[in-house]
Amino acid sequence: MSEQVWIIDDDRSIRWVLERAFSRAQMEVITFPNAKDLLEQLGKAQPDVLLTDIRMPGMDGLTL
Repeated sequence: MSEQVWIIDDDRSIRWVLERAFSRAQMEVITFPNAKDLLEQLGKAQPDVLLTDIRMPGMDGLTL
């Protein structure tokens, strides 16, 4: 079973680059554009790794 990485970043291009890099390393990747979407999913599942942007609109990465 591969590690599951969740990426949260409001910048779509950053999410895309990180998703490709982790996928090439044989990791399962799920991306989120904001903290609200991630928190909804966090109630259903938990990743092995959570990688978040620090500065985002709404809830920032440190608060998350």
